[in-house]
Amino acid sequence: SNAGKSKRSRDCSMNNTLLRTKASPKWLGKQVLFTLVVFGFAIWAFVDASITYPRNGLQAADFLKLQYLKESLAPGVLEKVSVENPAEELSELESRESGAISKQQRARLEWLIALRNAHRLEPSYTQISDPRAEQKALDERFAKAEKPKALSKLDIPVQWMICGVCGAAGILMLFVLLRTTSTGYTYDPATNALGLPGGASLTPADIELFDKRKWDKFLIFLKIRQGQHPMAGREIKLDLLRFVPLEDWILEMEKIA
Repeated sequence: SNAGKSKRSRDCSMNNTLLRTKASPKWLGKQVLFTLVVFGFAIWAFVDASITYPRNGLQAADFLKLQYLKESLAPGVLEKVSVENPAEELSELESRESGAISKQQRARLEWLIALRNAHRLEPSYTQISDPRAEQKALDERFAKAEKPKALSKLDIPVQWMICGVCGAAGILMLFVLLRTTSTGYTYDPATNALGLPGGASLTPADIELFDKRKWDKFLIFLKIRQGQHPMAGREIKLDLLRFVPLEDWILEMEKIA
């Protein structure tokens, strides 16, 4: 009948159709989410390392600068206030820290350490042209403010490290994402041949063992029979989580084998 011919025609057409995998929507969604989260941490750490932490560290350094100015302008103190070479001065004060140093020198040391930890240990931040005017301005600024917390020496480097690690991890995850979406397997229902991304193909007769030792992790290892096949003797790992409907094809091939 015409209906029977039409059905056989459709069956023949299906058998001649080469099926292709696509990236699993579930895996794809999770991978995109995780990639965005990791890149988000990298951006967050970058902002902290380059803007937030230096700004907060400079705020703490200004508070310590006020304490330094108070000691420097106290009656009987004749030492200079500006620091021409802050790196050299800091090194010298640190070498003398265990010995006897004046209260003014101690305040200067703490101010320079705060500037160093904020990555602002530069002459432009240690020149004080009018100490009394500077002290008055800082007094007004911190009159009702809480004492800011100075940075430790590792605060900013740790943020840069987090930025680098998360950035590298995000790039790797993005590479996996792009590679998965651009890679695919094919399946020929007529011959039950599985086409691999590299161009080779496998039939159930080519496979000696369907090894499911990591089936709970959506992985299967195919041991290729010894013989004429170009991949004879090799073991191929397939990720059934990333590609659909690869698992269905593998189970079909196992049943046939």
